[in-house]
Amino acid sequence: MLSVRSTLVVVLLLLSWAKPIRAQSETTGGTGPSADERPDLTTNLQDPVVELQRVQQRRDMISDRGDSLFYTSPLTPLREAIIAAEQSLYESTDIRLGASDNHLLQGLGDALPGQDEFGMSSFLILTGTWDGWRKGCPDQGEITCSVEGRWNYGPPDPVALGAAGLGTTLFTANPFTTYTPTFLVRNLFWRQGSREAGWRYRIGRVTPDQFLASSRHVTPLDTFLPIGTGAFVIGLPDSGLGWIGGLYINDRVNLAAVVHDANANRFDMGHLSEGDLFTALELQVKLLPRTKNAGYSKVTLWHSDGTADGQPLNGSTGNQGWGIYFKYEQELTCDGRLIGVGRWGRSYKASAVFERLAGAHLIYYDPFHSGRYERMGFESDVVGVGYDYGRAFNALRDESDVEVFYRFPLFPETDMTIAYQGIFNPGANTTNDFGSAVSLRIRSTW
Repeated sequence: MLSVRSTLVVVLLLLSWAKPIRAQSETTGGTGPSADERPDLTTNLQDPVVELQRVQQRRDMISDRGDSLFYTSPLTPLREAIIAAEQSLYESTDIRLGASDNHLLQGLGDALPGQDEFGMSSFLILTGTWDGWRKGCPDQGEITCSVEGRWNYGPPDPVALGAAGLGTTLFTANPFTTYTPTFLVRNLFWRQGSREAGWRYRIGRVTPDQFLASSRHVTPLDTFLPIGTGAFVIGLPDSGLGWIGGLYINDRVNLAAVVHDANANRFDMGHLSEGDLFTALELQVKLLPRTKNAGYSKVTLWHSDGTADGQPLNGSTGNQGWGIYFKYEQELTCDGRLIGVGRWGRSYKASAVFERLAGAHLIYYDPFHSGRYERMGFESDVVGVGYDYGRAFNALRDESDVEVFYRFPLFPETDMTIAYQGIFNPGANTTNDFGSAVSLRIRSTW
C-alpha cells in the first residue's frame, strides 16, 4: 500500500502533466475583502501577494467612498505623497510597493499570579512586486518580496502574554510576537501564471503557513486573533525554499500543491540538503456560491518528514507524520454579506502543534448597510463571532475559546478593531478554568 508521501508525490507528477481547462476570470465586488484582477490560490492576508492586493483595494475604497469615523488624519498628507511616489515608480519601472502597519494592545482578565496583565506589539509588512515579464499576458511573470518587522514596547508581546498569563495553547493573539533581529525577509519568489492560463506557481523562498487552508474572512490581521483560527493542525514548515503551484480546473474548482524544505527556518536558509520534505495537496471548491465573490471550501492532505534534529519548528513538532484538514466556507445571504466558516483538522503521529483543531465563525460585513440603522453605520465595518477548539501537542487538556469583534474604519487609511475573548480550560494551565482577553487592534495601509 502506498504511503501518504508516495501518494502525494504521484499526484504532484500527474499535476505537472495535466492539461487544465481554461477558467473564467474571477472578479471582485463590495462584500468583504477582495483581490485584484489576478487572484492567487490563497486568500491569507499575511501572504505578500494578497497583502499587496488588499493595500491597493483600500486605496480604491478611499478614492470611491472615503468612509470613516474621521474623514482625515494627521498622516493623510504623508500617505498621499507616498502613494503618489509609489504610483510614479510603478509607471516607470513596473515595481509596485505597499505596506501595512498593525498594532495590538491586549489586556488579560483572570491572569495567573505574578504574570503580566497587559502587552503591546507592532507588526510591519513591506511588500514589493516587479511584474514586467510578459506583462498583461496569461503567463506573466513576477518577482515578489516581503519584509516583516515585529517588536514590542517593554511589556511582553501579546503572544507571550496569553501563553504565560493564562496558559492558553490557542493563544490570544497571532502573529503579534517579537523578532530578533526585528526585520526579516519572509518571502522572495518568482511567481508565474494566471487564471486565464489555467495554472500558476511560485518558486523560491515561500511560506506555506501563509498559503494553505486559508480563508480571507478568518485572518489575525483583519478579523479573529487566536492562533487556533490558523491551520497549525498541519505540520507546517517555516519560510524557506520550496515550490507552490496549482491548476485552475474551472471557475469553481482549483487544485494546489506544495513541496517544501521541512527544515526551513525564517531566520536562516534552512537545510534543504538534508532531504526532509513537507508535501501537501489541496482541493479548493466553491460548493454553493451565491455571489461571484464566494470563497472556496478546502480539503488539505499533507505529509512531513519532520526535522533533521527532531526539534519543533513553526507548525511542526519535529516528528514525521501526516494529517488532513477541512474548511467549509459558505455565503449565508444572497448579497454575500454574511459568511459562515467551519473548520476541522487532525494530525497523526504527534507531528503538528495541534493534534485536533476545530472552529466555527460567522462574519457579517456592513451590518448597518440597510434598514432603519443604515445612517448609523459605515459602508466597510465588520462584526464577527467565532468558536475554536483545540488539543495541542503535549497539552494538559483540551481547550476552547469564543471571540467577538467589531472592526470599523477610524481614518480613511486606518481600521480599528475591538475584540473580546473568553478562554475555557486553558491547555497549559489547570489552575484556572477560565480566562479572558480584551484587545484593541489598529491596522493602516500605505
